[in-house]
Amino acid sequence: MKMTFKAAVWGASGMAGGEVLRILARHPDIKVECAVSKNKKGQFIWQTHPHLRDEYGDLTFCDHDEAFLKEADIVFLAVPHGTAVSVIEKYLEKGTKVVDLSADVRLYSAKDYEKWYGSPHPNPDLLISAVYGLPELHGKEIKESNLVSGVGCNAACCILGLFPLAREGLIEEIRIEVRVGSSEAGATPTLGSHHPYRSRTLRVYEPFRHRHLAEILQELSLEEDAVTMTMTAVEIVRGAQMLAHIRLSEKVREGEIWRLYKNAYRDKPFLQLCPAKPAHLRLPEPKMVTGSNQAMTGFTLHEDGRRMLVVTAIDNLMKGAAGTAVQASNLMLGLNETEGLTMMPVYPV
Repeated sequence: MKMTFKAAVWGASGMAGGEVLRILARHPDIKVECAVSKNKKGQFIWQTHPHLRDEYGDLTFCDHDEAFLKEADIVFLAVPHGTAVSVIEKYLEKGTKVVDLSADVRLYSAKDYEKWYGSPHPNPDLLISAVYGLPELHGKEIKESNLVSGVGCNAACCILGLFPLAREGLIEEIRIEVRVGSSEAGATPTLGSHHPYRSRTLRVYEPFRHRHLAEILQELSLEEDAVTMTMTAVEIVRGAQMLAHIRLSEKVREGEIWRLYKNAYRDKPFLQLCPAKPAHLRLPEPKMVTGSNQAMTGFTLHEDGRRMLVVTAIDNLMKGAAGTAVQASNLMLGLNETEGLTMMPVYPV
């Protein structure tokens, strides 16, 4: 007999939480039991997410206290950074599986957490028990875990594009630029993210490092001195695009790189390698993956065999947040990792 799992979605009035709700609305095996929003208790979900009216017509947001009284098999925490730990602790005590989309358990080291996030971690034991939530790298561990982290959207974009090279020790030095859409800033506007100030800009807001770099260094086993990461805000809503200029540790032929990526991406349902031709499709842009859980990667190798450009594109709210979280939850619940995530990209947008 087929089992339906119950889900609680915290931070459900935000953008990432709203994406989790959108995915689960059509998920065959997971049903939303409660959508948690402290500030919007009692309001209909569709008043915040109007595109979900047909799916959640009668469901209202509940507060934290109500949520803890609801039965749940899996919990998604799309809450602000620094606020997830106490919620994680309570659910783990109840034996409930948790996927935390915030940054609170993404790093394995408490020392690294304090370095990159500016304060001591409130419960370092959680860092030891949590699994970093990229199924493409940690699928087996995720299946056995009760606590899985979310991923930084910029980090996910970079890691998925670069891990085939990193695990072969081919990255000597790398300069990364990530171009990001406005949805990365979340639902609450700031002076930097508010539309009137952000529109029609190409704003470099992190010239050398970004806190998501911590995840990249951790997952790719790179030294910080060898990596520069620049962040640029661009005129799109959804999407992240990584441009990685790489100095390879040895001279290679283009055919070797093709084989390396094809082997690494084989049996990874959401990773796509762009074709060599036509030229305008070789290096991907976020438009190609909008609304989907796909990550697309393309590359070009300099004639000297040592310099290389790798480009990866994702939808930051999907593969960079909610999509990967649901993918991880599928594995935690013993489901096929593609359940509820087979939607095609919307193109053009």
